[in-house]
Amino acid sequence: MILLLDIGNHRLKWATAEGGALQGGNAIEHGGDPVAALERVEASQPGAAWVSHVVGAEVEPALSKAVKDRFACDTRFARTEEECDGLRVAYAEPQRLGVDRWLGMFALWQGLRAPFVVVNSGTALTFDAVDDGGMHLGGLIAPGLVTAQKAVLDATRFAVRPQAAKYAAGLGKDTESCVRQGALHACAGAIERATRGAAGAHFITGGDAPSLLPHLGRDWQWRPQLVLEGLLALAQLEGAA
Repeated sequence: MILLLDIGNHRLKWATAEGGALQGGNAIEHGGDPVAALERVEASQPGAAWVSHVVGAEVEPALSKAVKDRFACDTRFARTEEECDGLRVAYAEPQRLGVDRWLGMFALWQGLRAPFVVVNSGTALTFDAVDDGGMHLGGLIAPGLVTAQKAVLDATRFAVRPQAAKYAAGLGKDTESCVRQGALHACAGAIERATRGAAGAHFITGGDAPSLLPHLGRDWQWRPQLVLEGLLALAQLEGAA
């Protein structure tokens, strides 16, 4: 059994895998301290841990030690590769492409071998397209739903009241809902515009995917564990799972 860890800007997601299939898993807020958050990860005697993260290489020694102390196994960190099993990155400097984006594309390429677009909707909203030959055509990075709202509120002097976020199809009727709806339409509009003319299936992942899905076309498929799927596909390719 292997332990798969996906550490984002705010959340830590995990699952285990055995026999080539994901098992269980959960997600927690790490509060800026993913090393401490590992104490809340539940896994029973994994043989190895495979990790994707966006928190900076300087944190890797502490993560490796925490995994060793907690699970008595070694850690393998995923890296964006210029070419891997037919998937080729469009960036001139491939290492600058976020490993979470790369793993999402790798998981889909392994399963499809056909063109697709993929959105990751978290702190940032990312979009990537891959053609039928495995060539990454490029992507975009925009503010995510919450980030967009925070940017507006931090840059203005709106008088706002605490209110639970509830995204709707139309327009806002007060300042709070107007800010929320502005973020929703900005994110959905960016996705729709980027998708125009792109071939293949449409996939979405990330913490805000459930909020965005009702406002996108019906051909969008939700893959909540896509980065973990990519980690598993990489481990399988290297004979570790």
